[in-house]
Amino acid sequence: MATLIEKFQALLQEVDNARLDTNNLEAALLKLLTFDSKSEEHLKHKESAYNKLSSLYCKQNKPQLVFQIMKTHDFSGFNQTRAAKIMRQMIDQVSQLEGTVELQVEMCQFLIDQCARDKKNYLKHKMQIRLATLYNEQEKFSQGIEIIDKIVVEVRKADDKHLLLEIYLIESKLHFGQTNLAKAKASLTAARACSNTIYCPPHVQAEIDMMAGVLYAEERDYRTSYSYFYEAFEAFNNLEDKRALGTLKYMLLCKIMIGATDEVKQILTGKHGLKYAGRHLEAMKAISNSNQKKSLIEFTKVLEEYREEIEGDKVMRLHIKQLYEVLLEMNLFQVIQPYSKVQIDYITQRMQIDVEIIQRKLSELILDKKIDGTLDQGNDCLILFDTVKHDNLYQHSLSLINNLNGVVDKLFDRVKVK
Repeated sequence: MATLIEKFQALLQEVDNARLDTNNLEAALLKLLTFDSKSEEHLKHKESAYNKLSSLYCKQNKPQLVFQIMKTHDFSGFNQTRAAKIMRQMIDQVSQLEGTVELQVEMCQFLIDQCARDKKNYLKHKMQIRLATLYNEQEKFSQGIEIIDKIVVEVRKADDKHLLLEIYLIESKLHFGQTNLAKAKASLTAARACSNTIYCPPHVQAEIDMMAGVLYAEERDYRTSYSYFYEAFEAFNNLEDKRALGTLKYMLLCKIMIGATDEVKQILTGKHGLKYAGRHLEAMKAISNSNQKKSLIEFTKVLEEYREEIEGDKVMRLHIKQLYEVLLEMNLFQVIQPYSKVQIDYITQRMQIDVEIIQRKLSELILDKKIDGTLDQGNDCLILFDTVKHDNLYQHSLSLINNLNGVVDKLFDRVKVK
């Protein structure tokens, strides 16, 4: 009769034999995981089996099965800390797949509940921070801030600077998502203060610089913003982090917003531009070219062609929208400048834009007193008033009279004294 060790060795051999056949490998790994043993050597192999099985499901694009393992397996033999570590590694593997954010949220909530039951506060806080990050990706900013508000007090009491740094950083991102710039800057300042008192890993420092660049860009200080993005890009690039491409796009965006087209070309033809060449950088080049030509028609075509690359990033979306409004305003002035009265239909034909957009923009310009005119809704046209030139003759005349009056008063006083 085979001993326990011999049975386990047979299972390991079965896994090894099935490593090239995914169907047999899955069955062999599941059989190994059901083996009841608390031997340290056996637990190491079971831990490896969990990683292999979740990796296999991810390669087959079946992340739901990974979550099923988390829910159905009791991880017998493992202590609570080790079991939580295995589940966290499963979430890490699922996060590599696209379109799994909702599933990651469910997995994080499951692990948070388990950590709360087992009173594993550190891991619970780590997973809550991760959950807040996922809510930020889903643009559920209120839910993310609600989680951060709950854990920040507990972490402050524990005086864990590393966790506080992560909390303040994600808090800044969530407040920015709600367009609350004052609180976003305050949270980022707190994150910087924490980073100065501890060793800050390069990727975290890069995230801080990147967030600083985003906030400066929101304040239209694109030169300062570029310097922060450059620091973040250098760090991400050295770490081979996929966020380097996004940061490079932000650097190009800053140059586009200040009209530095030549510098955009230099970056795109440089070593970094060649390294990250692709549709994302092609989109930035097309935006720069259309902005240089001040052509709204070409700019609109670029936005349609590269919609996925632009709309998928909130920061890009906000600033490209601002650039669109600037070009729309400039092109409107070019069309209406020669006329005192112009039909709205004529403007839409010239600019190839919907009439609603034209009417909205004209109304804004009139209210902001950038256009001296009015919209005639009955005749569907824009009436521009003649610009009245004001001179200072009247003001000068009043000043002269006042001065003369003062002179006469002084002469009268002298006569009275004599």
